[in-house]
Amino acid sequence: MRGGRPLGGPLSDGADPQLVRRLYGTPTLHRVNFILLVVLLLVNGGYSYRANRELIRNESRVDNTQTVLAAIKDTFSALQDAETGQRGFLITRGDSTYLAPYHRAVQEIRSRREALRNLESELPEQREALKEFGQLIDERMTELVEVVDMVEQGREDLAIREIETDRGNRIMSKVRDLVSVMEAREYSLMAEQRAATVHSRQQVLRSIQIATFAGLLFLTIAYFLVQRSIWTQREHVVELSLTNEQLEAIVQERTIALERYSRELQRSNRELQEFAFVASHDLQEPLRKIRAFGDRLKSKHAESLGEGADYINRMQAAAERMSKLINDLLAFSRVTTNASPFETTALESILDEVLEDLAERIEESGATITRDPLPELEADRTQMRQLLQNLIGNALKFTRPGVPPKVAIHVRTEHPASDPAQREWFTITIEDNGIGLDEQFADKIFIPFQRLHTRDAYSGTGIGLAVCRRVVDRHGGQIEVSGRPGEGTTFSVHLPSRQLNLSPSTGDQT
Repeated sequence: MRGGRPLGGPLSDGADPQLVRRLYGTPTLHRVNFILLVVLLLVNGGYSYRANRELIRNESRVDNTQTVLAAIKDTFSALQDAETGQRGFLITRGDSTYLAPYHRAVQEIRSRREALRNLESELPEQREALKEFGQLIDERMTELVEVVDMVEQGREDLAIREIETDRGNRIMSKVRDLVSVMEAREYSLMAEQRAATVHSRQQVLRSIQIATFAGLLFLTIAYFLVQRSIWTQREHVVELSLTNEQLEAIVQERTIALERYSRELQRSNRELQEFAFVASHDLQEPLRKIRAFGDRLKSKHAESLGEGADYINRMQAAAERMSKLINDLLAFSRVTTNASPFETTALESILDEVLEDLAERIEESGATITRDPLPELEADRTQMRQLLQNLIGNALKFTRPGVPPKVAIHVRTEHPASDPAQREWFTITIEDNGIGLDEQFADKIFIPFQRLHTRDAYSGTGIGLAVCRRVVDRHGGQIEVSGRPGEGTTFSVHLPSRQLNLSPSTGDQT
């Protein structure tokens, strides 16, 4: 049935929610355990990250301190080598053999001197000491080079006088003292850094231990939760089985009730169809006799009737209206009781037939019809023709005095996300420039026998639009109207391109 919900299944209407919760565990407890594990891992991860960064930073500090120490020692050693080479060169009075180690030491000092300029110590006082160390190295190297140059140029007496000034020894004494101070500072700093490194390593190890313990703890908890869930399922599987049997019994009972209801509905439809046929036949027969006797009276006794002729005319007009009303009621009931199966239907050819049937009215009213090409869809062809004829006929009927009717038929294609079958839908609009309507009556006009105007102003029985709505409902669509008084009316019909769950007899959607 349309709008019904599927029956059956192990956990449908009769399922016990408490049983389901017991069977599948308590999600709240699982969520709490999971959240606690995530929080602990995040906290421990942050702690581990910070400890690792601190460890890396401390190790980098130790490396930098070792580099500074090595640079100081290597530079001082090279300076001593240069001094030894100079002394040997002077003692041997110009033996160039001693200049080879001297020149190597000078080259090494120059490269070491450049490295000293790029060194960065953590201690501000050490940075100042490194600058002073570099300046003393430069002074001592200048004195060494000057003495060697004097000897090479044969000015040994000047070289001896320069040495006797003892300037070089004073510089070297300052260098030794400064090197001792700087090494002491760096060794002290290195001791602090290594202690910090050991502490950082302990923190990293501690975080690993915490993570391991937490993982084991939560694995143990998860194991017991899973075991409890398994035992719970085993305990309640029998209860669930009994519940399923009860549900199957309920479903079977409902199925039997639905089948009985379906048979009753089919029988009721047949009786309604038979009643409609009999009622229309039995009611039409007296009306035909009334009109026949009225025609006979008018033809044979017209001269003697006098004012009675007007009464006969009124009687026949009333009989004609009654006959049309009966036919409209019969058409309204046949929308569902005498429908044809759905089939692929070309609305374009149906519209051609409708406009051909209305050609005389269109010509008499001077109406202008504009149209879009209409699509094909699964529908009852007869009812689609009835739908279009009623809507276009209304547009030609409800016109403003002195204004030629204009009727525009448009179509657009849509793919609404709300359709679970993902079908293509067509919206057919029929717009006119007629008398329009107040939108507060938009739903009222689709109710049988509801009229917004008197019979003298516009003919009709008030059934046509009710038939339209019933046709559209049978096709699983919607019909709506909009407009304003004096500005025309727009009817919008929404129809799917194909039908669902078709009944073999009538094609109704179930």
